Amino acid sequence: MGIIKIMADKNYTFILITFFVITSCGGGGGGGSSSNTNPGYGSTNYSPEITNTSASISVQENQTSAFTVTASDADGDSLSFSISGTDSSLFSIGETSGIVAFITAPDYEAPSDENSDNVYSIIATVSDGTATDNMMFNINVTNDTSDDTSSENYDGKIVASGPIQAASVCFVESISDVCSEAQFNTTSAQDGTFQLVVDGNPSGFIKTEGGFDPNTNWQILSDEGLAIGQPTIDLDFIVSPLSTMMLAYDNNTEYEVFKSKLGINSDFMIRFDDPFENLNIESNNKVAVVYAQMIVLGEVLKEIHTYENKQPFWIAADNVYNRSGDETSLADTTFIKDMLANLDADFNPTSDQLVDLSAGISSFLQKIYADTSNTHSSFVAVGVKELEDLMESVIDGTADATEIDKLIFNTNSWIAENTSWDGGSIVDNEEHLRTTTYSLSNEGSSNYLVDQINPKTTDFVIYVKEGDIIKFDPTNSVTSNHPFLLSTEVDDRDNSSEIGSNEGWDKNTLTLTVTENTPDELYPYCDFHAGMYTRGKIVKVSAYDVNNIDVTNISGALNVKGTVATGPFKGASGFTYKVYLNQQNDSDHEHTFYEYPNLTFYMPNDQGYHGAENPSADELFKPKSHYANQSSSSEGRDDYD
Repeated sequence: MGIIKIMADKNYTFILITFFVITSCGGGGGGGSSSNTNPGYGSTNYSPEITNTSASISVQENQTSAFTVTASDADGDSLSFSISGTDSSLFSIGETSGIVAFITAPDYEAPSDENSDNVYSIIATVSDGTATDNMMFNINVTNDTSDDTSSENYDGKIVASGPIQAASVCFVESISDVCSEAQFNTTSAQDGTFQLVVDGNPSGFIKTEGGFDPNTNWQILSDEGLAIGQPTIDLDFIVSPLSTMMLAYDNNTEYEVFKSKLGINSDFMIRFDDPFENLNIESNNKVAVVYAQMIVLGEVLKEIHTYENKQPFWIAADNVYNRSGDETSLADTTFIKDMLANLDADFNPTSDQLVDLSAGISSFLQKIYADTSNTHSSFVAVGVKELEDLMESVIDGTADATEIDKLIFNTNSWIAENTSWDGGSIVDNEEHLRTTTYSLSNEGSSNYLVDQINPKTTDFVIYVKEGDIIKFDPTNSVTSNHPFLLSTEVDDRDNSSEIGSNEGWDKNTLTLTVTENTPDELYPYCDFHAGMYTRGKIVKVSAYDVNNIDVTNISGALNVKGTVATGPFKGASGFTYKVYLNQQNDSDHEHTFYEYPNLTFYMPNDQGYHGAENPSADELFKPKSHYANQSSSSEGRDDYD
């Protein structure tokens, strides 16, 4: 029983063993040697000791090896190791080796220690079975730069109707991704500029969402926005409607195609040039107008139909890319009509709806111009509000026919009377469509020649309406010896009734701009010589009437300026050619123009031009009468039958 008692007490274990060994040697005296270095009976056990010289360990990321806990024991006892502490769950340790390792290799860029500072704290413990020693270690994870992603700074600017402020800007892998879910985001400044920092060199797009035009406070597209492909860190780039259009055609060759088909100067860089930096440059001004037209067109297209997996900008892009002919205007009625007719398999407007849509959209787009007063912004604000609403009413069948016609034929009046326009006075930017030029020469001091017609011997009448511009173009130095003036009297030799700028006449450029102050009848005359224009006059009318226009001697093709009044190309405004005053054959179809009521023109069925931006080389139709009633006795007459 005593032996059991002794073995239960650790302090007597060695006494029992020692006593046994001595007796087994059979000697009763000392002097025997032993390899056992443990103290004899009654001595104390020495504690093990951790011998690491530093408690701070540096370990490079991306590896599991950390360090080894080393220890010694004066008694030579077998030692075992363990760990505890704040981050101990992230480590393992060899029970007998003391080797400490990360369970998962640490990532410097994504630390997992409790403080997320890449300093991992553990407490190592060594034990000899009886006594222990502890030491706290801090394992500092260092950066392995070989796996670092580089940071790229994308510097750009968002422009639409001008700079776009407070827009979300993000880097996305797919154009359908949204900025709220993107990893890299920023916001555009008041001038539309932004800097987007992106880690690495990922493949994708810079996309913008939301934002507003600070000139008008109109909100830009929010759910689709603008975008640019192939952003570069080498140059500041421009995110615009055109860069968005180009996403599906992102190579240099196609950029040139688009510029050609939109009438944009080939030197203009779509991805890098901001047209609003200098609107006085003609090429920049053209692009600024295209930007504004694209925004309006995109918003209207979005309003009148719902699309799947395709932005309106890309629909417009496809139609621009595939357009044929020489016409470059984005506002061309034929272009708009063809695009709408092939918009989507699920878009099926009636023929009347198609006419009103194409005419309304094109008429508005034709009136957009850009200037330093930010008038383009005001056009866009109206386009994405009132025009969009009116076009939607065409689709749902609630549109007012009178309002539609005013939009088509008197666009500026519609804007002034039916919208929230706050851009000041609207200038008619289609002056070239309102200007009719007459050549001016002379036969000595006998008479002028106007378009080679002698207004001294021929009743020659030029009809004008308010808004028209009549320009006399000297083909030689005729006006140096024969100053060309206008008066409310025939052959006003004393200049008593001469008109000037208040009536719209500029005698320096020989240009008459017809306004409400322009007299109803005007008579050209020479300031030096009598009777040079005695049977001609300029008559102001409210509308052109076929009964006042001599068409009997005109048989060739005409290049008529006007707005198509009826039919599928209603609203096509510009130069329509070729048309004829007399039917040429059975394949011709009839054309009427808003500016020429009751006058029917004929056009070949296979002709596609209905309102071109520029004239052809064909004879220009002019609202004039010249009768072959020549009589020498009529010189100086002051009455007109």
